[in-house]
Order: sequence, then structure tokens, then C-alpha cells
Amino acid sequence: MSVNGTIDYLGDAEISISEQPLHYKYSPKKVYKVNSIENGVFKAEIPVKRDQNLTLSIGDQSLLIIADPEDDLKLTISRATFPTDVEIESTHAGDYESYQNYLVETEGLDKQIEKEMNNFKAGLENSALELSTKKIQIAKKNLSGTAFDHLIMKAQGELLVNKIKSVEYRFGKDNFNADSERREILEQAKADNFFTLKSLVAQRAGIRDVTHYYARTFGIYDSVNRAYGKELAEYDIKRLAYEELNEKRLEVIAQIDEREAQAYAKMFLVAERIGEIELSKAEPSYRSYLNEYSEFEDYTNFLTYFYNEIKSVSPGESAKSFSLKDVEGNTHTLEDYEGKYVLLDFWAGWCQPCLDEFSVMRDIYSDFSREDFEIIGISTEIDKEVWRADIEKYENPWPQLYGGNGFDQETFKAYKGGGIPFYILIDPEGNIARYNDIRATFNLREVLNNLIDE
Repeated sequence: MSVNGTIDYLGDAEISISEQPLHYKYSPKKVYKVNSIENGVFKAEIPVKRDQNLTLSIGDQSLLIIADPEDDLKLTISRATFPTDVEIESTHAGDYESYQNYLVETEGLDKQIEKEMNNFKAGLENSALELSTKKIQIAKKNLSGTAFDHLIMKAQGELLVNKIKSVEYRFGKDNFNADSERREILEQAKADNFFTLKSLVAQRAGIRDVTHYYARTFGIYDSVNRAYGKELAEYDIKRLAYEELNEKRLEVIAQIDEREAQAYAKMFLVAERIGEIELSKAEPSYRSYLNEYSEFEDYTNFLTYFYNEIKSVSPGESAKSFSLKDVEGNTHTLEDYEGKYVLLDFWAGWCQPCLDEFSVMRDIYSDFSREDFEIIGISTEIDKEVWRADIEKYENPWPQLYGGNGFDQETFKAYKGGGIPFYILIDPEGNIARYNDIRATFNLREVLNNLIDE
């Protein structure tokens, strides 16, 4: 498929075209870079099959592309208004026009919905569910019968997630029957064909968001926090209460009748298990899935790939080397820190859970000798100037290195990071000691006390 066109301004950003990965977080992402940009003119030849989902990205903005091997797609892009105002020449011009209308009519709507959901969480008057319903109506009006009709199902899934979140926000309130509300939501989702393969594939993260927020509606998070006597990070709660939460996720999976849709949905649960808990505890579910759904090779091949990837960064394996620069332009490598324990802190200024750890991290940092322990901050911030401003704002005393490139940052990817905050503890011999199961606010001090001879 030929994709070409012009752009008035690019700056430090890049144009790339990517395929939708099988798993939103853990699958390898096939990206086609558009390198031949000269005087604003770009061109790329993309090997595609019909029904693939393709995305053209510029910085953190993106435009969906219809995969058609016979199409000669021409784009005229104004960076300031991308992606809502792009001139498009294509054999699917009508579909693209409808899609552009949809983007214009929903511009800013997701931020409004997020704000209203925060009001809902705070117990304030809000219009979150009404706005989510409005998005579906806009999608149906513009996209029904087009190549972008999967966005209707995506919007329906977003409403479903927000309805489930609303159960958690009202859980424990007087005269609120959470069990009845959950049943009604799942029954309606089934009636709306949410649990079909086509619908699940259309979602941002397959079945993950629905099962995740459904499991949260049972008060499990509050129970764990009470047991530990403090507010724990979500990642720690998910590890501590994994079996209980997973049992609730499976209640959602039980609504799925179609076998391939079941296989697709359970693939996400197994992947979450591999990525979030000790590998030895995840292995039985992984092996069971391979046996039960052996006919779905795309799914089993992905899980096998991901299992081996996580195994390669498990405790005892050699740490992944890096070479990154600090704010003064000095290069730091892992080898520079041999002979001490090193905590790699992958973070960004927009990540509030990352920032919440800093005050405790500073206390721990001051209590251990630099001969024994070091922290290295590796930013996944895309914009280098934003990173510089964040360093000045938070004034953390440990080395700060710029990785950039978001979650495609090389070192982050080498450690198979799926989200931030993300922590790797490396021992004095250069081996992985702990893999993303430590937090300053939870157990880092205890772990270091056990490892370092006081």
C-alpha cells in the first residue's frame, strides 16, 4: 500500500505507520518509519492485508488508516490541526470524510468524560455516563457502514467500563445494591454483543479494562489497604490479592460463548499474570492455556514469546546494559555502577504514581551509602524539554538520564516494561535482583536492609 503526502511542519517529531498489535501492551509492535521526508514531502510503501488496523502517528497524535493493498493514499497534513483536519485522497474518500467528521465532533470529549468520571469518583454531580452515551451516538451517526465502524464498538466498550467504574464509586453506599448493578451491566453488555470477538478486538485493551474494573467493584482494594494499615500502590495490591481479583475477572470471561472470543479474552488474563506476578506462579496458567487453546496459534505464539521475554529478565538473569545521557550531556552506563545495588526508576512527570514515590525514595536514598546503593532515574518522557523542567521541579538527588521515546524507550523495552512506575533492582554483580515487585512506599527499605550488610 502506498502512503504519501506533505506536511507543513515536523520539527523533532517523526512520522510512522504501525499495525495494531495483538496485545496492546506486551506484543511486539510493527512500526514502519517514514524516513524519506524532504521539503515536507513523505512517502512509504507498507505491506498490508485487508482488515488490518493501521495508524499513522506524528508525535503523540494519530490518524487511523484503512488497510487496502490497492489504495494509493495521499495526505496533506497541517501539523497544527492534525488529525482533525487532513486533506485525504483515496478510493475510500467517503469513509475518511465520515471519520474526520467523527474526530471533529468528538474533539475534547474524552477529556470531558475523564473529568466527569473524576467528579463521579468524588461523589459530585456529573454527566459522565451521558457524555459516554453521546460519544456512541456520534460514532453511529458518522461511522455506521464505514471501514471505521469498529470505533462504534470501542465507544460502547468505553461506556461499559465507565458503568463498571460507577459501581466501585458507589460501593458500600446506603441502599446501593452492587450485586444487582453488576448483573444488570453484564446482561446488557451481552445483549449488546460486547462479548463477541469483533467487539473485543475493537477495544483499547481487549477485555482487560472491563475485567480489571469489574474486579475492583468488590471492595478488595480497600480490604488489602486495611490489612496493611496504609494506602498501597495499585500494582502492589494487584500482586497481593491476585488470586481473589482473578476469580472476579473470570466472572466476566464466563459471559463469552464463542470459543475464539474466549481464547482471545483469556489470552489477556494469562498475559497479565505473566507480566505482573512471579513467573513460577504464572506458569501453570500459561501451560494450561497452551494445551486448551492450541488451535489458536497467533495467541499461543504470542504468550510463548512473552513468557520467554519475561523469563529473560527474571531475578538471577544478567541485567540489560544501557548508555544514556544526563542533563549535562554526560554518558552513563550500567557498568559505571558495578559493585553496588542499583534501582532503575522508569518514570515520567505525567505519571502521578511515579511522583508519589519520590518523597520516600529520597528518605531511603539518604539513609544508604552511595558505596552500597544508587538510584538511576530513566525518563520515558517524549519531550526532552519537559523532562528538563521535571528534573528542576522535583530536585531528586540521584542521577537522572533521558531515555525519551515514551514506552518505546530502548532500555524500558529491553526490560519488557509495560507501564510506569517500573522498577528494576540490580545486584553488585550486575544481575537482576528484583523485577518490578518493589516500591519505596511498600517494601524497598526492607528489601535493601535484607540485602545490604549493615
